Amino acid sequence: MRRALLIYNPRAGRWRTERLVRSLLEILGRGGYRLEAESTRAPGHAAELAREAGAAGCEAVFAFGGDGTLREAAAGLVGTDTALGPIPGGTVNVVAYSLGVPRRPAAAAESLRRAEPREMDVGLCDEEIFLMQASCGLDARILTRVAPRLKRHLGRAAVGLAGIEQWAAYPYPEIDLTADGRPLSATFVAACNLPHYGGSFRLAHGASYTDRSLDLVLFHGRGRAKALGFARDLARGRHLARPDVELISVEEVELRAPAGLDV
Repeated sequence: MRRALLIYNPRAGRWRTERLVRSLLEILGRGGYRLEAESTRAPGHAAELAREAGAAGCEAVFAFGGDGTLREAAAGLVGTDTALGPIPGGTVNVVAYSLGVPRRPAAAAESLRRAEPREMDVGLCDEEIFLMQASCGLDARILTRVAPRLKRHLGRAAVGLAGIEQWAAYPYPEIDLTADGRPLSATFVAACNLPHYGGSFRLAHGASYTDRSLDLVLFHGRGRAKALGFARDLARGRHLARPDVELISVEEVELRAPAGLDV
């Protein structure tokens, strides 16, 4: 039997979590895994649990939760031979969607129990890894101001409410950066390791987690009207045709100003 660990966010799947965890253990067990389950207790705990599992010789760690839980588990496994299996249980689950993992937890577990490991690039931002993208601008301002309790109860609606509030109040400052040594500026910056953003929206159409590079999306528009137009075109998949949007393949990005920017 192959040893594995199931890490789960106790809030994943809302009130059905314990029942779902039992079902996931049963499904993954049919794949030849001898599993233990551990729930996260605080921010950073998933990384600690994953790191311990890798050190103990577990062949795989399955993470049932949202993109935050998955990112933490990945941080604990970077550089090891232990595989990471994402089981969607959060609000949006962008990473699992980009990787083609089924959206329903049981279907995801069924798929993962037969899956073969493959390598995946990770980004590094201020000593923290990321799987999706690192971004700054209006979206980062919104996400840092969503009340966690409200998000747990309302899901995407909580993000939408914060989005309306911040869209009206955000000053849209110019962000100075260098990309592979080239000086640039924009009002929104996203260094993407995966194509999807905020769900099924394709922010960086050609972004690949195996090409050892990042796709840098820059939006140069200022003000509420331009930001709304960018969001509308992103939803339609037409944003890269805008004259105020730029897409560059890069290996390294340095954000330089303004100070205190949300990332």
